[in-house]
Amino acid sequence: MVRTILLLGIPIVLLATSATASNIVLNGGFTSGTITDWTTNACSVCKGPPWDVAPLPANQTGMLPPDTKFAAATGCDRGPCNDPTSGDWIEQSLATIPTESYTLTFFYDPGGKATAGKTANELEVLWGGSLLTGGEILNVAAGTWEEYQFTVTAPTASTVLEFTGKDSPGKRLHLTDISVDLITPEPPSLLLMGGGLLGMGTILLRRRKA
Repeated sequence: MVRTILLLGIPIVLLATSATASNIVLNGGFTSGTITDWTTNACSVCKGPPWDVAPLPANQTGMLPPDTKFAAATGCDRGPCNDPTSGDWIEQSLATIPTESYTLTFFYDPGGKATAGKTANELEVLWGGSLLTGGEILNVAAGTWEEYQFTVTAPTASTVLEFTGKDSPGKRLHLTDISVDLITPEPPSLLLMGGGLLGMGTILLRRRKA
């Protein structure tokens, strides 16, 4: 009887696990007001303040969750800012499962206004050392938060998520609520798995009674 209860309980645990997303990014919302858990680099040939954490500007609007208070910000304002090695970047090494897919989500506000013929603001998103398709975000309208989402695959057991930033002189772009969540199996798949385990439990119970 105990064995049957345990087997019946397995599908329930699987379903509960699938419904719970787990963000593997540490301090993705910068809730403590610090850059803790992130590594940063300041561009040596650029101007403007490098990545740090700042309170949200009061005049920004858009899709930002209401409980967000802080963001990572940079005011780097020259072309070399977006060099992923020597430029102005912020990154975190994440514990990932090789070949598994994840959903990367973040909120971004560029801060500075585009000037005709020039790249005023630019955010680049790199995953495992490579620029994501669509991860070069150029000259976005200033003063409005937008949510960005990518589907990524982990190349190894440790994957680096990196952002590089450049803005117009005297402005700072902002980045917050960064999350990377494992894409779990769809519920129908789990139900099929649960049905199979339930069948196994029934067979074992019948054998034991026989």
